[in-house]
Amino acid sequence: MSEARLRRVYGAALVALFAAVALARFDLFQEALRVTLLQLQRGGAIRWKILGEVVLFGAILLLTLRIIPARIEPRRDALIALLASGAGWLVEAWGTRAGLWAYYTRESPPLWIVPVWPLGALVVDRIAAAFEARFARACDQRRQAALYRCYCVLFAAVFAGFAFPAGSALLCAALLAAILAGLLLRPLPGDVWRVAAGLAYVFFADFWGTSNGCWSYRPRHAAFSGNAFGILFGMSLDSAVVMLCLKAVRWLLRLRGAEPAGGPR
Repeated sequence: MSEARLRRVYGAALVALFAAVALARFDLFQEALRVTLLQLQRGGAIRWKILGEVVLFGAILLLTLRIIPARIEPRRDALIALLASGAGWLVEAWGTRAGLWAYYTRESPPLWIVPVWPLGALVVDRIAAAFEARFARACDQRRQAALYRCYCVLFAAVFAGFAFPAGSALLCAALLAAILAGLLLRPLPGDVWRVAAGLAYVFFADFWGTSNGCWSYRPRHAAFSGNAFGILFGMSLDSAVVMLCLKAVRWLLRLRGAEPAGGPR
């Protein structure tokens, strides 16, 4: 199959996935549309807020539809999607049941959010490649490695500050240790671009989701309130989990001799 045809297949698959999620929870789609139209009719500041949320959501969808088919690697992409789906469900189950965040549907976790994880992982993979191509020459490998270690420190600090007050310190410590071990195990200099892409992408996704009440974070520390610290937590946690998925795919493909030792192209 030609590359142009594969790109069309990718695009059609993405549209079909969006449609399938909307049809599977058509009740939520109808309610969201109804509330959005009502808010727009109110006018004033609320109308501009809703319009901003619609524009941001549309931009995220268009970015997804445009950037994922920009590189065609079916076997690698299938592994990324599979691992990110499983990891996403586990993270959502843990976070919602631990009370760290909650969705407006009160599901723990809602199945309709799980497809966001493989899509997000594929988008991050593509953005990271663009970041690396654009900025790697201006930032040598030593600096990239230092920035990556700084990210790991940031992740550990934010995770501990947000998750530990919520309950089981032993479970949180085990999760933190496992994620840090995965992040620090034989990283490549270019991994800093993957976590940078993850931080940027999750920021916009979380800003959209929390601003319209789709989900909310629940910090338990008295020094923090609102969603700002929660968004920082979501950015660091989600980017770390996606990074682990991308590293796992890299290792699997390397074992099969399908990817060069230096990492993805």
